[in-house]
Amino acid sequence: MAKRTFYDQWYRIGDLRIGLRRSVLVRLNEYRRERWYVYYDPGHNGFYRARPETHDVIRRLTPDRTLREIWQEMVRTTPETAPGQEDFFDIVTALYRGNLLHVEGTVDEARLLDRAVTKKKKPVAQQLSQLLFFRIPLWDPEPFLDRNRAVFDRLYSAPAVAVVALLFLWAGYTFVLNADRAFAQSRGILQANNLVWLFLATFASHALHELSHAALCKRFGGHVRQMGVMLLIFTPLPYADVTASWSFRDPLKRAMVGAAGMYVDLVTCALATLFWAYSPPGMANEMALNLMFVTAAYTFVFNANPLMRFDGHYILSDLVAIPNLHQAAQRQWQAEARRLLLGEPLPVRSRVSGRRRVFLVTFYVAAWVYRTLVMIGIVTFVADQYYGLGLVGAAAIAYSSFLQPLFKLVKPLTDRSFIARHRTPVLRILGVVALLVAALTLVPVPDSRRLEGVIEAARRTVVVATVEGEITTLPDRSGAEVTEGALLLGLRNPDLHDRAAEIAAALQSNAARETQARANGGFALAAIAEERRELENRQAENAQDRARLTQVAPHDGTWVMGKRAFHPGNWVTKGEPVGTLIDERGLKFLGVLQQGAAYGIGTLTPDRVSLRIEGQRGTEVAVDALTIVPWSQKDLPSAALTPMGGGGTSIEADDPQRLQSVERFFLLTATLNRAAFPEGVMDGRTAWLRMQLPPRPLAAQGWERLRQFFQQRYKL
Repeated sequence: MAKRTFYDQWYRIGDLRIGLRRSVLVRLNEYRRERWYVYYDPGHNGFYRARPETHDVIRRLTPDRTLREIWQEMVRTTPETAPGQEDFFDIVTALYRGNLLHVEGTVDEARLLDRAVTKKKKPVAQQLSQLLFFRIPLWDPEPFLDRNRAVFDRLYSAPAVAVVALLFLWAGYTFVLNADRAFAQSRGILQANNLVWLFLATFASHALHELSHAALCKRFGGHVRQMGVMLLIFTPLPYADVTASWSFRDPLKRAMVGAAGMYVDLVTCALATLFWAYSPPGMANEMALNLMFVTAAYTFVFNANPLMRFDGHYILSDLVAIPNLHQAAQRQWQAEARRLLLGEPLPVRSRVSGRRRVFLVTFYVAAWVYRTLVMIGIVTFVADQYYGLGLVGAAAIAYSSFLQPLFKLVKPLTDRSFIARHRTPVLRILGVVALLVAALTLVPVPDSRRLEGVIEAARRTVVVATVEGEITTLPDRSGAEVTEGALLLGLRNPDLHDRAAEIAAALQSNAARETQARANGGFALAAIAEERRELENRQAENAQDRARLTQVAPHDGTWVMGKRAFHPGNWVTKGEPVGTLIDERGLKFLGVLQQGAAYGIGTLTPDRVSLRIEGQRGTEVAVDALTIVPWSQKDLPSAALTPMGGGGTSIEADDPQRLQSVERFFLLTATLNRAAFPEGVMDGRTAWLRMQLPPRPLAAQGWERLRQFFQQRYKL
């Protein structure tokens, strides 16, 4: 206990005579070989959990003596372990709020204690927390749980759990098959016209969640006397008071009560997923999507994760038998920090085994990191729809995760006695901090950018069959060298030759009929002439088609087969690509330079740029020349840069075949020397360009990255 001997609010309770209610039961529970006393009043559903030293104070509370007399006796008999007046005040306050105390005397004396409890000074943050998070009890669920106990017993039976597991597997498989549609629909889940339905889905799922906690607590013998609405940052959500589970000696039962809400969440999520997947578009389908989104996000991101202070945290706390796990981890972290930085010995409560110390410190750090990342993700998700609201959330995260801990860290430096006790370590810490700040803000460090792109040959020709036919001539393999003018593709199509003979015969017949018509007075000459022109056009087209049966190489290059490997004897249809002739004597790199990352690129020279090829990253290739197209565009140079091709550039979802980037970009072109590359075809290979920028301090680089993020994402 803290050693604050005197307290300015002590006069409010010092002359009161109080004691525990006669209906209060005391049960001894053991957590990791530590004794805890649980005080429980079934009639008023009051609970309090105390360590042995606190239990020693509580057992002395009897109406035949005033609180002042009890405290003075403890100070006189056991001065080393006696609580200070503020500690004593806090114990009485906690017991009174738990409905565990009986006040001896008149109504005025009871009101005096009530006034003392409400007048106790609290930090501003705690007062604000009470305004943002307070409960309104509305319903006693005990009769309802008694009437439907048989139903709840079946719901939590082993066969029911097995059915729920199979149902969840079915829903998970269905979701994977429809994941693209789900993510596409969820993009508009925070739209203004959907917020009411989203809140209704949240409220309904949370009501079932809390009722499940209450039902399982009742099944294990606990009493649930209160359900209602909790205003969570002015948002009404259901709650159930299941503190009766604290009295369970079996930690597994306490953990199961904590997990009961998630059990129903899984059922709700699975049913909503199946209904959404198999129902037609409409209001019911949208409501199912909202319900699926809410239960999945709440369960997997928050509730089931022990790093967040929700059900998963309390389940882990029961399973590892460490009450108030988060507070214990925070206390251990602070004690270890003071030991390492200030040389202070560990407090008695923090002197635990080495393995437990590592677990608590690791848990605290992991919880802080995970909680911060989750909150940043939520703020980013909200800011994408409502930038102002996201900005407020970002400010709250910055204060709670960074500024508030910093203020608490700096506050002891205003205490002269603290400085006098720890002058040397404080000066050492301040010196290290000053060096770190100087290093971050003043020392230049290398700065580089990594640019994704694709390698292209300077000349490349896609060979397409312009007529259909049977292949007679074709390079026998990919990689074959072809010279300019050589026969590249030869086709045979007997139908074209037969058609040519038919047209020639038709022309001869036309000429004979023309001669006869002239002899008969020339009445049909116009029709015969029109027929001749049509036949001549067909003859010319046939001649062109027969000429297209052979294609010669327009330039030197390397032959690369198409997706379908053709060989002599295969039949090819008109318009079908057969292969590509690539001249790799000149290579270039086409890179996608996002507008937000263009800072400092314009002054780059080729000697500060290098290229690495996917699949051969150990090989570094120099760049001969560097050019940036001075206007932005959205058309990507290759499908290899899209997520479908393994790249990282997002494309428009409405027409993926157009290869249009979501964000406009600058096209950066780098001229490459083919001799510097390894053997093999380089055209179409994905590569990365590493650009070495002038050195800058890390703080400047970080600020630039942050500014680019806001410019790119929110167009600021």
